[in-house]
Amino acid sequence: MLGFTFIEVLAVLSIVALSTLGVLAMRDWATSNSRVAEAKGQIAAIQSGVQQWRPSNGVYTGVSIQALTSVASLPISWGDGSSINPWGGDVEVRVDNTDATRYIIRFTNIRVPQEGQRLHRDFEVIAEHVSFVGNAFEVTFQG
Repeated sequence: MLGFTFIEVLAVLSIVALSTLGVLAMRDWATSNSRVAEAKGQIAAIQSGVQQWRPSNGVYTGVSIQALTSVASLPISWGDGSSINPWGGDVEVRVDNTDATRYIIRFTNIRVPQEGQRLHRDFEVIAEHVSFVGNAFEVTFQG
């Protein structure tokens, strides 16, 4: 007669449970990496768009996602930046109030602090200023 003992069933169920936990952890890791990579790609696209948009005097007064999409420096589908954020918040581009030759890119609604901290770490070497406070990430670039 074929059959399984209670210990064998428990062993198989334990293996299945551990495998499931491993797969879920990998899924969360991949999703997190995807959001951070998407944000970094958007920041690079915005930097490129800002450089195309920048007036000859080097002052960024009036810069915004809408201004950049209106002159085709960014994809028109980005609109005002409210639907492109990987975390579901807004993406904003504006001139730095203290220096009109610098611009700020801001992502809101970052719900996983480790993802905001990764962005902070990745940009602190190449940007003028970087901050991640609460659920908002801001990076300032010199034009």
